[in-house]
Amino acid sequence: MLKKDDKSNKWRARIYFKGKQISMATFDRREDAQKWEAKQKLALVTNDWQDDKAGNITVAAVILEFNESRAGTISAKTVDTDEANLRLHVPEKLARRPIRSVQSSDLVALYSALSKRRTHATVKRIRDSTMSLFNYAVDMGYVPHNPVKNARMPRGDGRADQAMRPFTPDEFESMLAAQRETHPRYADYVEFLRETGLRWGELVALRVGDVVTEPFDAIIVRRSQSDGYAEKQTKSGRIRRVPLLGNAPAIAARYGKGRKRNERLFTSPTGAKLNNGNFKRALDWTGTAHGHREYDLRHTAATSWLRDNVDIKTVSAWLGHATTQLTLDTYSHHMGSDADTAAIERISRARECRD
Repeated sequence: MLKKDDKSNKWRARIYFKGKQISMATFDRREDAQKWEAKQKLALVTNDWQDDKAGNITVAAVILEFNESRAGTISAKTVDTDEANLRLHVPEKLARRPIRSVQSSDLVALYSALSKRRTHATVKRIRDSTMSLFNYAVDMGYVPHNPVKNARMPRGDGRADQAMRPFTPDEFESMLAAQRETHPRYADYVEFLRETGLRWGELVALRVGDVVTEPFDAIIVRRSQSDGYAEKQTKSGRIRRVPLLGNAPAIAARYGKGRKRNERLFTSPTGAKLNNGNFKRALDWTGTAHGHREYDLRHTAATSWLRDNVDIKTVSAWLGHATTQLTLDTYSHHMGSDADTAAIERISRARECRD
């Protein structure tokens, strides 16, 4: 609403929301007042409106308040997850800003950046945590609206374009030899991942007591722990037994020797919990892995088992997949069906006979 003040000869613009005046500004020119009014109304529509008189409390300060306010009021798991998501994924530059200055566009940019290196499900969980944070900010009067509500998730999966690329035997042996020269301990962990198909978080969470020798050498995978997050159950929610093949039994015995059952089986050289970034830097992963991701070690284990005629149901159980169908969907296109293999063998034999 615009009105000219006859005494001052200035233009006064007022913004109303639900019948209540929420902001006002005065301008020398009508054009400036109209521009300001239009901008404020657009911000109201997009949930980006901020009260110019609101305090300058920063995002970081609100996160601290938010975390403290929830202790004992909701499940510890939710508190831990939100705390870790906000601590690990809200950039320092954004955390230093007044929370009233954060707009939906800032959050869209954040989610888009995360989606380039995180799965869609992970980015959604991070968005859920920021949604809870800004709901708290609204309740406390720091912001009038929650900007997350208008910040849509990017489409697709940031890892969708990262094709599954199991290591060839030559690639793996070449990489392992190079990594043994730079960090023998971590090279053992790489070999263990390739033999067991464990996810990184599952390797981190293994305890000495999870190694068993009866009825065969195996590990009991009970839990997982991603970097920066609290320990939790495995992705499928199930405990599973994975056989130790190749050099895996010797590796497990080497790092479990003389240690208590509840201690972590694999640690840093100083005995600290493993960190994925430090792990890769120590191994010069970029320079030694032939363009492969660490997750390709898991794919290598799975495809190796299938090539060795381990049935799909067993492979699915060893990988900890929620369903056998997931295993089929993931690996059947890479391996080909039994019918394909048999047909190729028949064609090869027929050609040999003709020759």
